[in-house]
Amino acid sequence: MTVIHGIAYAQARIQSRYGKRADAGVWLKLHNIHDLGSYLQSAQQTPLRHWILGISSSHSSHDIELTLRQKYRRHVDEVAGWMPEDWKKTLQWIKRLVDLPVLQYLVDGGEPLPWMKSDPCINGFIADDPPLRLQAIRHEGNSIMVDSWQQSGSILAGWLAQWGSLCPKSAHDDRGLQTLVKLLHEQMPLQSSQQPSKQQAAQPTDYEIMFDRLRLVFRRYAFQPAAVYAYLAIVALDLHRIRSDLMQRLFFQQADDIARDLPQ
Repeated sequence: MTVIHGIAYAQARIQSRYGKRADAGVWLKLHNIHDLGSYLQSAQQTPLRHWILGISSSHSSHDIELTLRQKYRRHVDEVAGWMPEDWKKTLQWIKRLVDLPVLQYLVDGGEPLPWMKSDPCINGFIADDPPLRLQAIRHEGNSIMVDSWQQSGSILAGWLAQWGSLCPKSAHDDRGLQTLVKLLHEQMPLQSSQQPSKQQAAQPTDYEIMFDRLRLVFRRYAFQPAAVYAYLAIVALDLHRIRSDLMQRLFFQQADDIARDLPQ
């Protein structure tokens, strides 16, 4: 069976999901809603409904971010389930990509933060003792990432090496996958000890530029594994955009609450 035949089912499913994404008009409408509660209510009437459900204006920033991360992880598992057996592990490895900023922060010696305890994919790595931290990360199948960090200071390089080892041999000369790796290098710094919760949000124009590049890969390499990865990257981009919108509105909501509590 050729790769094209093997992922035809997955391609049909992701094409359907891709076609149901929020368009520029939806994002513009939501961008003009400044109240968090109103934003969430309006978003539930759009294609973003699935990602927004379960989030309320009373949630903390950490609750919101955990909900979005968990939804993305589950979706990666769902997409991996559509793929041929020899591609499932490498697709599921994408879930660890979400955690790279946190892992980089922790291996660089960053102090574990309270919100990390609530994330089941992270809370095993927050020992106060750095050597125990590294040991725990290794035991969860991330030894290559730890080795890479010790050699070059980069968690990302290790993630890519592990991903390459999981990919079927037929993928190593895939131009579409090579294009995506190049994009990944451009968008994720090799080293960052910055606290994950303090990373700078992308601007709307940045989203459009990244989306256009990913969309080109998605279309050019249809019925190839690169299209599946490009789709998951596009979904991650959508979720990052939702996160940015929610965090901005939550910040202003909290600022208003503080202002109201101040003595007149």
